Amino acid sequence: MQNIKISLAGDLGSGKSTVGKILEQRLGVRYYSTGTIQREIAEGMGMTTLQLNQYMETHPEIDRKIDDGLRALEHAEADLVIDSRMAWHFVPSSFSVYMMADPLVAAARILGAGRAHESFSTVEEAAASVAARRKSEALRYKSMYGVDIQDLENYDYVIDTSFVSPDTVAERIAAHYRLHAAGTRFARYEICPARLLPAGSEAGAPAFAESDGFFYIVSGAEEIARAIGRGEPLIACSCCPLEDAAAFAREHCTAETVAAWAHRTGVEPARLPAFLRR
Repeated sequence: MQNIKISLAGDLGSGKSTVGKILEQRLGVRYYSTGTIQREIAEGMGMTTLQLNQYMETHPEIDRKIDDGLRALEHAEADLVIDSRMAWHFVPSSFSVYMMADPLVAAARILGAGRAHESFSTVEEAAASVAARRKSEALRYKSMYGVDIQDLENYDYVIDTSFVSPDTVAERIAAHYRLHAAGTRFARYEICPARLLPAGSEAGAPAFAESDGFFYIVSGAEEIARAIGRGEPLIACSCCPLEDAAAFAREHCTAETVAAWAHRTGVEPARLPAFLRR
């Protein structure tokens, strides 16, 4: 029987370690975290995790040490859940998952965790640090490996953890792993209803376009509204790349359409883009 190998990448504060440990218990697998390794290195060097990431931009020997450990997992005879930004790349046989979260939700989680190496006084300060660290990591991995860790099409399954419990996230990941192992097709993305903004067609299958961290419905609004009415906590969607998603959003997503969508579905948007907050 093939070993279970699930890799978890994702936004800082998306709940990777919590969900990874739940999966460890539910699936009877071993949990392997490069984040824990990096935090231990940072503490040993008297740095914050952001400072270590910036340091690693010019000191690739630390990345290489961590990467060698990941590479070894590709051929390991073990059942694993791997919490790592790069496991999808170094362990290509793994079922690759990306966990995303609204920036302010993620920042609030980090702030609430109270980690000594990630001490912030406000959610805004935590959000700024998260954005800086993510940018630093993306630049480093692009330079070292020529890969874009923020391209969500790299992953087998993308789940929005903003407004669902870790238990639900773990349940959905396990369910999609089983579908993947059976060769069954499924929608790549599942997004919380409060993060989907109206902009497109009622007809068709649910699809969205992303711009600046916001998700705009391109098609399937009718089906999405029905799913929300059934109480679905996550909406299965595909990504519809547009030549200019920002222009599409400004043209089709208005204060009036957002208000009408909220009235229709009973779901208020988690956040609004800047062009609707003026």
